[in-house]
Amino acid sequence: MFATLHRIKNVIISHNWLVTIYINFKVLPIKQAIHLPIDIYRGIRIKSISGQISISSNKLWRGMIKIGGMGSDMFSGRKVILDVQGNVEFSGQTVIGYGTFVHVSKGAKLTFGNKVRIGALCKIYCESQIVFGNEVGISWESQIFDTNFHYLEDIYNGRKFEKTKPIKIGSYNWFGNRCNIMKGTITPDWLIVASNSMTNKDYTEYESQYAVLAGSPAKVVKTGVRRVFDND
Repeated sequence: MFATLHRIKNVIISHNWLVTIYINFKVLPIKQAIHLPIDIYRGIRIKSISGQISISSNKLWRGMIKIGGMGSDMFSGRKVILDVQGNVEFSGQTVIGYGTFVHVSKGAKLTFGNKVRIGALCKIYCESQIVFGNEVGISWESQIFDTNFHYLEDIYNGRKFEKTKPIKIGSYNWFGNRCNIMKGTITPDWLIVASNSMTNKDYTEYESQYAVLAGSPAKVVKTGVRRVFDND
């Protein structure tokens, strides 16, 4: 009984109920909003939600999408910043940890599969398209940028390089802390990326789906292993 009361107290204290109700009914159809599927925790700054936020899952429950809260995370006390001018689509359970910055430019699209976990203090900057598959874990202080933020020019022929390129993260991917996931990154299913690595190209060419990438830029260092997502 005391454990149940303690959990209820933590939910009441940790959540920003006013913003939770506001966002659900502002961005979702009423039939979805009444379930309060989007949970907003305390310490959030909404820079903009002028874009569109949608949930494509047929099954909804309260708190299936948690923004600003991650019970087992070691970090806390920093604000999540939401700047949604484009489209964000949730396909299932999603957790966005403490202190994460999420920007989606006008005309861009950010898509989360089912059971996506974004660790604390991450930065997501989407100017074109970023897609996360199912069962994806991005550990703390990682960066996911589909843009260079500026153009580069070849001084010999005047050719300008593309500023943005879509990112597509496969299912059952695990990225260690402080990874840089840069524009053009495409990963196969069942991939592990070691801490402090940088990805920036299509890695689906590798025959094994059970590969480990490491380095900057990342290269295959091991095959035949996979992350165990269920500790039980």
